Amino acid sequence: MKKAFGLVLTYFLFLIIGTAVGMFFYYVYLNIQSAVAGIPFEFFKKEDLLRVLFYVLGCLLLFVCPAMVYVRISNKGGILHFIFFIILSALTWVLFLPLLGHFENKALYKTKDSSRFLTQGYFRQNGDKIYYFTNDYNKNPYLDTTAIVIDTSPEGSVEIEKIKPSRDFILFRDSAPYNDILIKKAFDQSESQPIISFAMILERARNSFTKGWTFFLAFLSLGLVLATLYGTADLFRWRLLNTGFLMIMTFGILAAHTLYYYPAFTSFRRQFINNKGFFIFLSKFMDEPLLVLANVTLSLVFIIIGIVRFATRNKRGL
Repeated sequence: MKKAFGLVLTYFLFLIIGTAVGMFFYYVYLNIQSAVAGIPFEFFKKEDLLRVLFYVLGCLLLFVCPAMVYVRISNKGGILHFIFFIILSALTWVLFLPLLGHFENKALYKTKDSSRFLTQGYFRQNGDKIYYFTNDYNKNPYLDTTAIVIDTSPEGSVEIEKIKPSRDFILFRDSAPYNDILIKKAFDQSESQPIISFAMILERARNSFTKGWTFFLAFLSLGLVLATLYGTADLFRWRLLNTGFLMIMTFGILAAHTLYYYPAFTSFRRQFINNKGFFIFLSKFMDEPLLVLANVTLSLVFIIIGIVRFATRNKRGL
């Protein structure tokens, strides 16, 4: 009983402490990401704090099942410990994640856009062209921005352009995820895609909540495969190996859910998988049925491992 309640305490401490620490670091990162040359930092903005809170909480809810499995590796529990793990895992994915998405939409619906637009008086280079704004890039969709554009190519010239306000403007596109290409160059941001994109996974969660219960259940397959890692908590005799296996599998599962949407694999799926009759049928009830089937299959493997380990060990607690 004591270890079971210890698991509950660890669960909430993980969320509370993780939220506090995660919000601090992500808020600093978000301020750097949204910085624009010539505009001072603005700390403790309500809109940014809310976005940081919901994002960090969402990431922690994705990680909380593996964190509880780590507790199981470190401290052997009993049947009650296992029951509490199931209850907390179910609450996380069936209740807390949907509620988080609901309150996020409700809280951020009326918040104003806190993004900053490009300032005048700075030379911003993109490729062979250098842009110098003679006035701040306008937020007003009806007012153009005047810019001196210097083409540095061998046959280039200097022109004055009227630029219409748009988030599709090349300096915005090429500076992503930063607001200002000068800030991006200062931090030497690489063009490579992230191996794990929590933002994309959380966005898939929000979409599944609105499409119907079958789509929601399909997304829960990710929660299932993370929760069934419990079956591998006693896979090896050494706790260090079990911890390493847990970390590798958690990283691999989340990375697979990101890499699955990379352009190369997306093209492969469209050409060889998505056009098959079986997957066309399943697509009526869920997003990305191949990913869902992979999650369920891997979950069954982890469950079988757990059952076999439980059945073969002699006089050892669960």
